[in-house]
Amino acid sequence: MAHSLAQFQNDLRALGVQQGDTLLMHSSFKSLGGIEGGAQGLFCALMEVLGQDGTLILPALSYATVNAEQPIFDRANTPSCIGFLPEFFRTQVPGVVRSLHATHSCCALGKRAYEMTCDHELDDTPVGPHSPFAKLPHVNGKILILGSHPDHNTSLHGVEETAVPPYLFREERVHYVLRDGEKEIHQQALRHNFYVDGVHWDQRYARIIDLLSEKEVKKGKVLSADCVLMDAKAVWEKGHAKLMEDPWYFVEKPQGVHTNEMLVILNQFDK
Repeated sequence: MAHSLAQFQNDLRALGVQQGDTLLMHSSFKSLGGIEGGAQGLFCALMEVLGQDGTLILPALSYATVNAEQPIFDRANTPSCIGFLPEFFRTQVPGVVRSLHATHSCCALGKRAYEMTCDHELDDTPVGPHSPFAKLPHVNGKILILGSHPDHNTSLHGVEETAVPPYLFREERVHYVLRDGEKEIHQQALRHNFYVDGVHWDQRYARIIDLLSEKEVKKGKVLSADCVLMDAKAVWEKGHAKLMEDPWYFVEKPQGVHTNEMLVILNQFDK
């Protein structure tokens, strides 16, 4: 049987979601174990928790389909590639607005929806300073991992862009076309890399949790889902500081890379 919406709301509040919050949510719908009213019920209940002064943001990423071979992003029609709830939010929830960005757009609903999504097209990197991710710390926002894995925290891409570790960017730029109705914007933009010497490095963004204080992060259950709620400002500030100390903190040494190869890479970065 589906869980009740009342229990869903109670669990969110117990985790620390409050009225007036600006909440960026990464989600796994299946992890909840069923909810009354399905996705529509979930979003209605969540907006009730946030209240009239709150804002909900979901990533609507399209990196899987918008690329050098297919470089056109259409704000109204390009689907999200990261699961059921983001695409339902984008297409089925009235009043949702979407930022204009080729690969890392976001959708938002609520008081700050326009503020958080406007000007994203000014960024020529995936998670630049005009992105909703980067704006979140400035409005005392929160990041909710709702049943998804804590490694799936796109804000850490933005944190990486503030420190530029050696694995981050590809050298070549992609010519994107951003379409918004009849308006078109052409840009030469960078994409993330995560390859060093032809080897892919695994992202380990869950490590941010170890850097946060008890006031800055809370873990708990929402229905059947394991969840994490984080203070966005702390994520960005402490994540940046850690990367300046250790540029490899948020990636995993891949198997097959020997210690001497690692030393060569580190020495290149030190120069």
